[in-house]
Amino acid sequence: MVGFATALLSVVAWGCGGTSGEGRGGSVLCLVAASTTEAVEEIARAFSAETGIRVQVNPDDSSKLATQIVNGAPADLFLSANEKWADYVNDKGLAREVLPLLGNTLVLIVPRENPAQIHGPEDLTTAAVQRVAVAGPTVPAGIYARQALTKLKRWDALDRQGKLVPGENVRVTLTYVERGEVDAGVVYATDAKMSDRVRVVYEFGRSTHEPIVYPLVLLKAGAENGAARRFFDRLRSPRSAQVFQKQGFRWLAGD
Repeated sequence: MVGFATALLSVVAWGCGGTSGEGRGGSVLCLVAASTTEAVEEIARAFSAETGIRVQVNPDDSSKLATQIVNGAPADLFLSANEKWADYVNDKGLAREVLPLLGNTLVLIVPRENPAQIHGPEDLTTAAVQRVAVAGPTVPAGIYARQALTKLKRWDALDRQGKLVPGENVRVTLTYVERGEVDAGVVYATDAKMSDRVRVVYEFGRSTHEPIVYPLVLLKAGAENGAARRFFDRLRSPRSAQVFQKQGFRWLAGD
């Protein structure tokens, strides 16, 4: 529960997470899927400069963030990397509004030099490949990866061969590939786009996994916080769409 403690200390340090935020000032605590970190932070910086509202962006695995919210983390907004964890929070009666905001694509990446000469999922079970990184079993990216590799009849063989290396979240999975600690990894296209140390060798078809949807959740605590409502509106605005699309996300809020 380190993330919970950090979030709590941040809110206490600011003095009040529930300020009205109708004028300049106020504060917002936003828990976001790790894959959205840079985009949300960019939006938050511009929003804070314009409004004087302080936005704390806490990124992590969506399953951990959802658990923290259910256990009482004083968050205002939650941006999940899948519908499952947004539904979990909503089913606990903690959400005021849920909006499908973003979409993404699942890809197979390798270190830039591609020493194992991997060109697609069919190569992962060959003798040349020793380690394949995927996010953990409760992490959205890991859930999608398991679905896709199962659909392509590769998961069971990789598991049986002991090649699977779980990452704490999708960014940890990316780091394993960047450092050459694994031969390949499964991440989002947006993560791969950020790094010049990896190469995308394969894009998983949408039919191989559940739709990748990032719901934006206005939590009940945030609904009472005028500053949080304003940031919620900014995140779903056309202006923010440009930032997310620049990072490679699909924009769903206007669909």
